[in-house]
Amino acid sequence: MGTKRRVPPEDKARFFAAIAAGSSITEAARIAGVHINTGSNWLAKSKAAKAKLDQAVLEATRTRGNQGGKQHKEYEQSLDEAVNLPPAIPLSRLCEEAQRGLQDFDFFRRHYLGRVPSPWQVEAALTLVKLLEEPEKEFVVLNVPPGAGKSTLFHDVAVWAIVRNRAIRVMIGSISQAMAKQYSRRIRETLERPAPIQPDPELVKKGLAVNAEGCLSIDYGRFKPSDKGALWRAEEFVVEQLDGNGLDNKEPTVRAYGIDSEYIGHRADLCLFDDVASVDNAREGSTRDKLLERWDQVAEARVDPAGLLAVVGQRLGSGDLYAHCLAKITYDIDENDYDGADATTPESLAATEPVKSSKYKHIVYKAYYAELDEGPQTRKYNSKPYPEGPLLDPQRLSWKDLSYIRYSNPKTFKIVYQQEDDAADNNLISRTWITGGLGDDGVLYTGCIDNERLPGQIPEGLAPPVISIITVDPSPSQFWGIQWWLYQPTTNLRYLIDVERIKLTAEELLGYNTTTREYTGILEDWTNRAFHYGYPVSHIVVEVNAAQRFLLAHDFVRKWQTRQMVNIIPHTTHRNKFDEKLGIEALLPPLYRSGAVRLPTMRGNWKTLALVDELVKWTPDKKNGTDLVMANWFAELHFPTVSGIKLPPRQWRPSWMLT
Repeated sequence: MGTKRRVPPEDKARFFAAIAAGSSITEAARIAGVHINTGSNWLAKSKAAKAKLDQAVLEATRTRGNQGGKQHKEYEQSLDEAVNLPPAIPLSRLCEEAQRGLQDFDFFRRHYLGRVPSPWQVEAALTLVKLLEEPEKEFVVLNVPPGAGKSTLFHDVAVWAIVRNRAIRVMIGSISQAMAKQYSRRIRETLERPAPIQPDPELVKKGLAVNAEGCLSIDYGRFKPSDKGALWRAEEFVVEQLDGNGLDNKEPTVRAYGIDSEYIGHRADLCLFDDVASVDNAREGSTRDKLLERWDQVAEARVDPAGLLAVVGQRLGSGDLYAHCLAKITYDIDENDYDGADATTPESLAATEPVKSSKYKHIVYKAYYAELDEGPQTRKYNSKPYPEGPLLDPQRLSWKDLSYIRYSNPKTFKIVYQQEDDAADNNLISRTWITGGLGDDGVLYTGCIDNERLPGQIPEGLAPPVISIITVDPSPSQFWGIQWWLYQPTTNLRYLIDVERIKLTAEELLGYNTTTREYTGILEDWTNRAFHYGYPVSHIVVEVNAAQRFLLAHDFVRKWQTRQMVNIIPHTTHRNKFDEKLGIEALLPPLYRSGAVRLPTMRGNWKTLALVDELVKWTPDKKNGTDLVMANWFAELHFPTVSGIKLPPRQWRPSWMLT
């Protein structure tokens, strides 16, 4: 008597997948490689089990709703067992289609998800996966117009990443916890589905979807763990691992987090954030500030070394989250060239200038590419999509709809659909003017950065006369902007020596200890340093408010003025910053464009970076984050007056008298 052949579970799974796809028993048995009688027995047992459970669910639902829910879970579990999904299948045993799906995203989407991808979606997915495989931590901003299928791509990339690597940890983020949970639930449902996906018939008619031919849980083995106690919730779940590896210590494969929720220290290999930016949090104000703070301190910190963080969405304005991310600069330091010296010393910092680059890689897809437009025939519903045609996706984003938006609301078309910064022409300063290089206008700019000079250092070779002043933009509750400038009238160059953006009180600006009779604070420190370097401060420009009144009201302040030989100039802003001849927009841009402003190095220097960031983001309607721009403007506004004043000669004093 011969031994009965053991049928592999994946063969049984393929049989039921073929039945679910509409195949006959004969055809399904052929696909699975079993006798028709074997297939008939499987099907009969499965139908009997399903009928029994359906009846149990019905009865339980009629009697007690809670028990019905419990029965439904048991039904789903038993149905999985009836289909007999195989365990996680190793690479060497994957079928040809499954192996192809690991490498070919286009095929993966069509065969397993029933999608008809746009070329941009395939390109974007391959780019993200390639970055995920890089040894260094990567950050990406992916800007795509609405309606192009970005959320679908968001889901499919996450699914593909999990199928390719079951050990991966994925964070799914969105504007709220509820929205993030919806995304993670969809991913879970896709992974646990025991039969091929049947798409919406309307999408099939439009050519946007096809009937899926394969099933992920069959061709790759089940993703829903066989262990009943394994984590499998909508907001977080863990998938079945290869080779029967235990799940006791396995971190969740997927976690859902809203930017509005508390993070509890979880980290991930792949962080995908979709639709975090909104119209509300893109505007100046506390809501946007809170979002940016949580993004910097929490979201970015969740990605592990060699991981990838990608934030996906459409542009909303010059102050949105995407602009914030794209403005970040990092420095590429080759560890192979590092000699082990203390990298924090001025000498080491000034030794070499690392290459600057954007922290975030920017992947942009526009709705319409004018350079590829060859007439109406290239803008039809069935025309070729980008990169062969001018429309990103003619079916999802038709020219009929786009042209209406383009002419009825040009600003929305420019920002939301073309991913262009709405304030690009209104920003005060171009970053290229400061860093140097070829600008968008085709002009090669020298830049304003003295790479060899750190904050607090005096440039070499300054010939008299040199004007030395301090400017102060106080705030009753926010940050103060304080700067020390040297101005050389003969060359028309102005040098930023030091800068601070800090929260303090008027008393902390210049303090006086009645017991020791010693002065403290930034003003005391900077004026002493200036005198020591041979460029004594002649004037301090302070905006009229509590700080300026404090400086003029106290006798010890007046004594300090006499002691340091400085003049305090009260400044009144009101609407003067918009003055056509003397306002911010009139005075500052020409100086930065010509390189007349000289700034200390930006390398690892948050002080200079803070000023540059404010300059390139300043707009006339901006109310917060302008402290350093205002202090810069104070200097330029008062340089002509200051340079024309002749002060009495300052008496020399030994260094011990400076304290």
